[in-house]
Amino acid sequence: MLCDLRDLAKCAQVSRKWYGVAQKALYSSVRIDAVHYCALEEELAERRQKAGKHFRSRSAVVEPGEVPSIRLSLLCRTVREQEHLAQQVLVLKLPYMTRETAKGELARCVSALSNLRYVDLPDGFFTGDPGCLALRQELQARCPDIRKMTYRGGSEEALELLAHRHWQSIEIMELSGLAIEPATLRIVLASLPTLHDLTLSHLPWMDDSVFQLSPGQLPDFPPLHHLTLSSTPNLTSQGLCQHLTAAQNREVLSSLTLSNTGITIQTLHHILWTAPQLHHLSITETVFKSLSLTTAQLPPLTSISLQTLHYEITSSEEVHGLQKPAESYYAYLASSLHQNALPALTVLYVRDPTFTDLLILPPIPAPFASASSSHGSQNGGSLRSKPSNLSTSTNPSLLNINGMAGNGNGNAFSGAGFNQTLEVFSKGIDELEWVFTSIAPGPQTHGRDRGSSASASGGRPLSAYSASRGLGPQWAQGGFGGEARKSVIVGNGFGGFLAVPQEEVPRPMTSGDGAGAGAGYDGVGGTRWGSFGSAGTGGSAGTGGSSRGSFLKPPPSIGSLAGSSGSGGAQHERRGSRHDLWR
Repeated sequence: MLCDLRDLAKCAQVSRKWYGVAQKALYSSVRIDAVHYCALEEELAERRQKAGKHFRSRSAVVEPGEVPSIRLSLLCRTVREQEHLAQQVLVLKLPYMTRETAKGELARCVSALSNLRYVDLPDGFFTGDPGCLALRQELQARCPDIRKMTYRGGSEEALELLAHRHWQSIEIMELSGLAIEPATLRIVLASLPTLHDLTLSHLPWMDDSVFQLSPGQLPDFPPLHHLTLSSTPNLTSQGLCQHLTAAQNREVLSSLTLSNTGITIQTLHHILWTAPQLHHLSITETVFKSLSLTTAQLPPLTSISLQTLHYEITSSEEVHGLQKPAESYYAYLASSLHQNALPALTVLYVRDPTFTDLLILPPIPAPFASASSSHGSQNGGSLRSKPSNLSTSTNPSLLNINGMAGNGNGNAFSGAGFNQTLEVFSKGIDELEWVFTSIAPGPQTHGRDRGSSASASGGRPLSAYSASRGLGPQWAQGGFGGEARKSVIVGNGFGGFLAVPQEEVPRPMTSGDGAGAGAGYDGVGGTRWGSFGSAGTGGSAGTGGSSRGSFLKPPPSIGSLAGSSGSGGAQHERRGSRHDLWR
């Protein structure tokens, strides 16, 4: 800043060797600020205040708003007197009020800067304001090496003057709000041989004809590295794909930005397929209808080169339904990622705060998948560590809430799965900051158990449905029922969390303590929790002692009660089959 520049200017006076290096650092990029952002600002302000007291006239005191204009005048005097310093200026940055009020001084300054590349210009320069005509003439005559230029509504005549080739070095150009025909635009763009970054915004006259090939009649649309299309509803994917059919065009395009254009999500896969060198893609769209009826016919978004994707789809405020249309668009993107259609993607921006859940969960099955495919891996998605006789016929609601108890559509998604490291930046409609989430692929499984373990090893959070019956009574006292549990959070290594049971676990109640008939069981036909005895171990109910095998006694069956009624309270026998408990 100013202190560094002052010190660097002193260093330039030490020796001739230092002079050349210091002058290049001082004048290659010139920035004039209204405020001096430095730790010495308080001290410098005090010095200026003391210096102003020596003059009785208030006109001698310089107002803070006049400081940039004075510095611009000093710079103008320096570069006009010393030509070797003027040739070193490449960038000139000015405050907004300075370039709006000192247009004449700015024109005198740029007339001496023959190698100027970037300069801050007043807004009237971009809209064809007659007050900036002298400044434009000086730039066109004295600064042929301008690299960046902007044209807005009202400057159509100035844009057509580019065909006279007075600025041949323009690399970045922005066109916004112009009423210009596609043929005129192609003629102007053909006169810029070094153009590689183009922005077309709010151009109502622009359509697919700007990309059509017409050899011998009009120059073709130039090949670009970065192309931005915003608020151009007449430009569709058909015209852009026609432009990318030429090898010199598709091999160069590396960044594409689409915002409220005629290129929709339904046709985006055509763009990705015809742009093999595309590394950055940004699409912003407000949708009114969902993709629920056309998702099955849409091919996935496929690209082997795409690395950064801005997928910002929002629902229209006119849609008041319970399900927003944007949800189906994010489901379509998640389906493409699960199919490994974007293997090089590393950074993703979405406007859905729950999108990461779609990546952590297994691929979404077909809505009307056959029931036979859901029997292959029943135990893979179970919450218990022991096997159970849970089936879709006994409790289908548990399968639906527990994440379909494994991969319910394993045949349809065989060989597919999300297996790449991805940085996801998500943001809701009312949020201001992006929320960062890093997603890493889970451990790969092989063999016939691959489908059954996909839900557990792929980073999917375990469901807590019926956890009080399947994981023990300590879960019934926690956050799933009863009083609140202790707040203990432990990561499971895949982005989810594991719930830690309490240290003091109450002893399970036996059947003789007033518990119900199914108190010792998990409630869904599973194994007994806390039982140490086998199915064939017997016990005595009349004696006072209790053995290890009869720690949890089953309830008496109807047959044993009928037999014991005739024997006057004899011991009933314990059956070996678990199904006898419910007879």
